[in-house]
Amino acid sequence: MLRPPNPGRSRAVLLGTATYTEDPLLPDVPAVRNDVRDLRRLLTEGQPGAFSAETTRVVLDPETPRDLGLPLLEAARQAEDVFLVYYAGHGMIGPERRQLYLGLAKSVAEAPSFTAFPFQGIREAFLASPARNRVLILDCCFSGRAITGDLSPAHTYEPLIDQMEIAGTYTLTSAAANEPARFQEGERHTAFTGELLLALRDGLPSTSAAEVTLGALFRHLKRVLPAKGLPEPQQCGTDTAEFLILARPRRRDRRGPAVTADESAPPGSPDGLLERRDLGRRRGEEGRPAEAIRVLSEVVPDLTVAFGPDAPETLIGRINLAYWTGREGDSAEALRLSADTVKDMTRVLGPYHQVTLVGQSQLAHWIGESGRHQEALRLTASVVPNLLRILGPDSRETLVGRSRLARWTGEAGDPSSAARLTGDLVPDLTRVLGAQDRETFTERLNQAHWTGRAGSAKPAVRLLTSLVPDLSWALGEDDRHTLVSRSRLGQWSGAAGRRQQARELFDAVVPDLSRVLGPDDRETLLARSQLAHWTGETGEPAAAVELFTLLVSDLTWVLGPDDRVTVVSRARLAHWTAVQGAVADAVRQFHAVLPDLTRVLGADAPETTENRVLLAHWRKKADRRLRKQIFYGSGARGGAR
Repeated sequence: MLRPPNPGRSRAVLLGTATYTEDPLLPDVPAVRNDVRDLRRLLTEGQPGAFSAETTRVVLDPETPRDLGLPLLEAARQAEDVFLVYYAGHGMIGPERRQLYLGLAKSVAEAPSFTAFPFQGIREAFLASPARNRVLILDCCFSGRAITGDLSPAHTYEPLIDQMEIAGTYTLTSAAANEPARFQEGERHTAFTGELLLALRDGLPSTSAAEVTLGALFRHLKRVLPAKGLPEPQQCGTDTAEFLILARPRRRDRRGPAVTADESAPPGSPDGLLERRDLGRRRGEEGRPAEAIRVLSEVVPDLTVAFGPDAPETLIGRINLAYWTGREGDSAEALRLSADTVKDMTRVLGPYHQVTLVGQSQLAHWIGESGRHQEALRLTASVVPNLLRILGPDSRETLVGRSRLARWTGEAGDPSSAARLTGDLVPDLTRVLGAQDRETFTERLNQAHWTGRAGSAKPAVRLLTSLVPDLSWALGEDDRHTLVSRSRLGQWSGAAGRRQQARELFDAVVPDLSRVLGPDDRETLLARSQLAHWTGETGEPAAAVELFTLLVSDLTWVLGPDDRVTVVSRARLAHWTAVQGAVADAVRQFHAVLPDLTRVLGADAPETTENRVLLAHWRKKADRRLRKQIFYGSGARGGAR
């Protein structure tokens, strides 16, 4: 009975009102923007996704009922299989018939009938749709009224969804008819949608099923939300709508959209297969790793059949697939693919064949990316001399191997040696590849990074001050290298004592990183962390707390709770919370984050040691300031007033 929507015949409309311009009684809910954006990504990702990107409509901050209603009605009439509607924002109740209204940007709380969108409009859109199944997800105050209708004893209205009398309709709401929805200032998502998104992205921990259906999703939310002190969600379903599959989180297909190869040879011929393999590599080098993965995933099985599993042509295709899989963000899968391929390369071609050496260098890279820096350093250090001997000192692969050796030397705890290695490498890259080759620019950036990490912030600033203009003119002001170099310049300017300059640089680069790389790119998140820190360092701890609070929520969602940046940002949030005066809250935050710092970074890591000292400092102040409360409680006797 389980089935996914037919993407080509289905429509989704994701509605959200985050900004309210007319009424102070309706505060802004910034998290709604992330609710809508992240839900769209989860519904459309995969090949195919539950819904196609082309037929998933997003309407943010509609101002009038027309702005919301017309896109809704248009999609309703187009849907043939599944019609899904999601709304997040303020819900309001009409004064007379106690009907549910959905908040709009120009809504007025005291006049919903004239300024908000009536739930009756959802009903009319559902009635107008020929879709086999209709799904409504509401995350707003009083959303349960869509199911239970009016609870006032003076009225006896039927449930609103029941009034629809539409087969195949399923409704999921964040709260009961008389309950407000919950959102917390600084969180990335509203409470209900946040749990819903986690389930769609990561799967349901209580089941081994590979799919997330509407019915299973409700049962999961009904269990976890009340356990967190949040309103209990409500559902109403008819026919088989609850068996619709919205996500397959354990079966994500990382491959990008189909691409057309410019092949001069027949696609199935040996030459045609090699052209397709090279096309995959070129797509990756052009900055399209998802397309590279798709092409290589399709051609590697054909190479295996045509040339054999042990042929160099096949092994090269496999190691290329591993590389671009990692570049697309799945470093664990890249490590697995690289390890399997290098094992076969060593067996078939021998440990010193040039193809094997390239594979070994790449394997070391993904070992390092998994956090095993010492192991990556040992393997890279053993490979580089063989690359020099067999491929020569001017081979691109040799130069890349030397770059990796420098990186893992630094990551393994010797930034001074890493700075020296990169300094030796930059002239060779300039001579062999040219001053404007990306590898040359990358190594100049790495040289500045390791110079700063070695404790020489001012030389790092000088290197970056020279690099940023070169990047801007050669690659463009919106190139990733340019933006990251600007961010690093801000970092080391602050470390060199130029706090105000650091803040100004991050104030400028964060919007550009968000616009070009996206708000969830790691570099954007790192820059936001730096901006928050230097905001505090320039005398605005309250603003730093506000920035870090929102950032930690985003980091937890995007990078995960155990990422280095996440735990360090939590510690910085605790520090600035204390600086702004909330010492008791800060001490509790320090106690919560220190075990995670120890587990993730190690007991002797500088960040762990530093925050252990900070906890002791703020504990001493808290013990003195809150002595009565600690010993006598917060009640009338001796409690804090």
